Amino acid sequence: MRRLLLAGLSAVGLALSFSAATAKEVTLKAGVFIPPNASFGVPMDIFVDHVNEVGKGVLQIRLVGPEAIPGAEQPNAVISGVLDMAAVPPPYYKGMFVEADAVSLTNHTLAELRESGAYKMISDMAEEKMGVVYLTTYGGGITFHVYLNKDANSLDDIRSSRLRSQTIYKQIYDQLGVEGTNIPTPDVFTALERGVVEGYGWPLNGIGEMGWAPETKVRIDPGFYNVDVTVIMNEKSLEKLDEEQRKVLFDSVAWFDDYMVEWTEKALQDEIEFQKNAGIKTLDIGHEYVDLALEQYWADLEKQSPDTIPAIRKALMK
Repeated sequence: MRRLLLAGLSAVGLALSFSAATAKEVTLKAGVFIPPNASFGVPMDIFVDHVNEVGKGVLQIRLVGPEAIPGAEQPNAVISGVLDMAAVPPPYYKGMFVEADAVSLTNHTLAELRESGAYKMISDMAEEKMGVVYLTTYGGGITFHVYLNKDANSLDDIRSSRLRSQTIYKQIYDQLGVEGTNIPTPDVFTALERGVVEGYGWPLNGIGEMGWAPETKVRIDPGFYNVDVTVIMNEKSLEKLDEEQRKVLFDSVAWFDDYMVEWTEKALQDEIEFQKNAGIKTLDIGHEYVDLALEQYWADLEKQSPDTIPAIRKALMK
């Protein structure tokens, strides 16, 4: 009887010990604005996988894509706490935080922005205006481009064209003298095929993935601005993490920052090779129009937020 009692107490002790160990593990819910297997979703998937690997028993992240919460709704989901974090481009929350758009204009690396304190400055503004903090940003070094589905040998062949657009292309389209029209991403191929548009704006990466290569003949160089996908986190969700959980999170952020430099370089090389093999030609129009578009973008941001943008520009530009 005594042995049975001791065995029972031992089993209870083990169960309590196991419960205490597992109770410490916290699972955060994260979103990504496009599918995790898409070009600009893959980095977030990599980040989550790394946290889940090194954070076993301490911190885990469950990732959902736009099929669960549409990308445009994810910033509000983070603010409300429905999501603990999300990887989204700043234009998705520009209405609440205009200054966020400036990060895509920087000519500093993320490491340089962290070292100078500029990244923390932006994060502090995000915390004040939205109740979120910036964990990390990826896409730096991947530029935006204009693509045509017709031959072009000079600017004259580009002007007056009708191109699929998004907000970030307004200034460059104005400089090139082209007309922008909003077309949902899934409809771009059909619009090109039917001649509704003669081209589109898109980052350097992802043409093959989107299936647009057969309807693309020319890429306009040089590229402009930077892709900016920022992982924002609800400040209250962050505050709830204990010291060990925070260490897993921020060690993973440091690892991710470094890893993305290598990952982005390879992704760019692969994409350039793909476009070359797909027969997509390049037309270099020089930096004049890119520089003018950049100036116009800064001027537009300053009109929207005259008290903060001058200081932000000084911090973000060399």
